[in-house]
Amino acid sequence: MNTNQQKVVKYYTNPETKFGFDYLLWGSKHFGFYPTGKADITEQEAQVLLQDLVAKNLELQENQIVLDAGCGQGVVSTYLAKKYGAKIFGITLVPFEVERAQERAKNLGVQHKTQYQVMDYSATDFPDNYFDAIYTTESLSHSPDIKKTLQEFLRVLKPGGRIALFEYTLAPDEKFSLWEKKMLDVVIEGSAMMGLKDFRHDQFTEVIKSVGFENVKEQNITENMRLSFYRLHKLSIWIYWFVKLFGLQKFFINTTAGYEFYKMADKGLIRYCIFTGNKSKEFAAEK
Repeated sequence: MNTNQQKVVKYYTNPETKFGFDYLLWGSKHFGFYPTGKADITEQEAQVLLQDLVAKNLELQENQIVLDAGCGQGVVSTYLAKKYGAKIFGITLVPFEVERAQERAKNLGVQHKTQYQVMDYSATDFPDNYFDAIYTTESLSHSPDIKKTLQEFLRVLKPGGRIALFEYTLAPDEKFSLWEKKMLDVVIEGSAMMGLKDFRHDQFTEVIKSVGFENVKEQNITENMRLSFYRLHKLSIWIYWFVKLFGLQKFFINTTAGYEFYKMADKGLIRYCIFTGNKSKEFAAEK
């Protein structure tokens, strides 16, 4: 593995990270979607609604071949395979996540509809024009070269195939205070989100278009995610008091992100967006 890949693995095998994903997010890597913007459903129900939103934005159909790029422990992929009947390949850099995803698929009876392996989504082993659809759920920011990753998605996607990217975007640097910039950099470094600063408000659609995707659209769903952000913010408050007092942010990355990122999102510095697009039906993948 190269240095950037090692950083991703280190982050996801960090005890604080594993604890948070296992016990605060129930194994998933994504936040919850609240349709009304009000706490009239549970966080777990909101997470399921986000998974349905993935299917909706992919225009998912039964027996389509789909890539989950950065699949984590298989929460989204097993759900989509079971409910929508898609065949899903999940890839991740983190070996233990493959084992967890395989176990989840077996428990849910969708092992015949899913396949998991350790692989870099920027340089896959899949043939050209293989997938009907590709999605990410808060995983694309781990790419150190976003355009390279998007070009790989374009290569392995069938002509007419669709992407749905559920990701954060950032305001311009000058909108952040010195403290916010410092905390942003601490979280980016500690969580291996090397590409996060390439995701800018109202600009990332142009990045997607620049590699060859068409019909690219952006949906800002931050207001529907705010309660999910606030939940982790609230859980982090007491621990973060201690972390901030002793300057331990780089040792408690998720606690720091939970506290600081909510405040940034509340000021409009961070958004949660869905990006969709298609590979042209006439596109000829370069060999």
